[in-house]
Amino acid sequence: MSALIEQAELVRDFNRYYSRRIGLLTDRYLGQARPLSEARLLFEIGTGASVRDLRARLDWDSGYLSRSLRSLGAQGLVRLRPSETDGRVRIAELTEAGSAELAELDRRSNAAASALLAPLSAAQRDRLIAAQQQTRRLLRLATVTVEVVEPGSAAARHCLAEYAAELKVRFPEGYDSSALGSDAELSGDVGAFVVAYEQGRPVGCGGFRTYAPGVAELCHLWVHADARGLGLGRRLLGDLEQRAAARGLHTVRLGTHRVLTEAATLYRSAGYREIPRYGDSPYNQLCFARVVSGEDRSAVPGDLLPSLDGRRFRAVGEVDGGEVDSATRFDYRERDGEISATYAGGAIRTGYLVGTRDGNSLDFRYVQLNRAGETSSGHCLSTVSILADGRLRLDETWSWESREGSGTSAVEETEPGDRRPAPTGCDTPSE
Repeated sequence: MSALIEQAELVRDFNRYYSRRIGLLTDRYLGQARPLSEARLLFEIGTGASVRDLRARLDWDSGYLSRSLRSLGAQGLVRLRPSETDGRVRIAELTEAGSAELAELDRRSNAAASALLAPLSAAQRDRLIAAQQQTRRLLRLATVTVEVVEPGSAAARHCLAEYAAELKVRFPEGYDSSALGSDAELSGDVGAFVVAYEQGRPVGCGGFRTYAPGVAELCHLWVHADARGLGLGRRLLGDLEQRAAARGLHTVRLGTHRVLTEAATLYRSAGYREIPRYGDSPYNQLCFARVVSGEDRSAVPGDLLPSLDGRRFRAVGEVDGGEVDSATRFDYRERDGEISATYAGGAIRTGYLVGTRDGNSLDFRYVQLNRAGETSSGHCLSTVSILADGRLRLDETWSWESREGSGTSAVEETEPGDRRPAPTGCDTPSE
């Protein structure tokens, strides 16, 4: 038997116990002359409600609702009238006898609930209430559906308008809705937009667009205020990650505003690592990335990645045809487009490199002394990229100038954000 089936049987067992315990299995709920369904309908009508709203709230079909309303009408508890603003809409309201019956229903309901709680200690009652609240949140989340929609659809436009209105209030500088992604970016082969529905009502949204080859940018993740705390934000995040991975996009990145602390907390708890700011959006004040499929090795075109100054790197594995290995450490300096580094470890006793940086490309020459007392030198071209955890990586193509041979290698930053003290210049360092 699968774990899900076992859990389903436990839920059914609880439902049978609880429905019997609170008296749902009788046609005289709480001792009144009607079943639970009609008692609940009295409660929902309250001070008045349209038949359309009652059908949506109770998830009843039209026939069942009509029969229940007729039964309560025959008992003199409910009457129907046309809406004052729309004659096509029928309004259900309680009669004087119906209001008295609802008051008695409330009294009996409170008495029954109090009798259930009374034998428990205060701490036990607190635990029971907390468990009920958690159960309600999880059941609400379980009933939410997430669907791909066109970003120009009514549901998507509604969610994006709510999203923009909230950010306009929360951001100190306001929010310009022209920053919203275009329909073309969030649909078709290059993106997707999803809406979360609870009982047919849009309560959340999110989208992604292809930012660069293999890289998706997640945007406009939003949950309605009364649906927060259910775990819906995390569910939307996971849904978008899965859809991006299914498109062959290995990395998801995103930006958020500093005031949205709950968003940053969600991303960090979901495995996202902070990365340097990218793009020109003034609202992307904190940026994050996460590998969702495979391993991230791409710098996104147009991003000027952080300075190498004060960062320590190590070689990734052995280097065929070279002398650097995983024990070799490089300490970089950078200033005004000039780079230099000292390196040592493994087969290298000491080494120096010096060159220039243009954007995310390095061009440098190196000279080194190995453990055998031999010197050698060469030329290297390198590309800077950023890993999902925020560390930098250099992918190198090198060739010896003091002897025959060439090859490729890579070095990665040893620890995220671990910078050595920055020097004041970029001259070739001395020991």
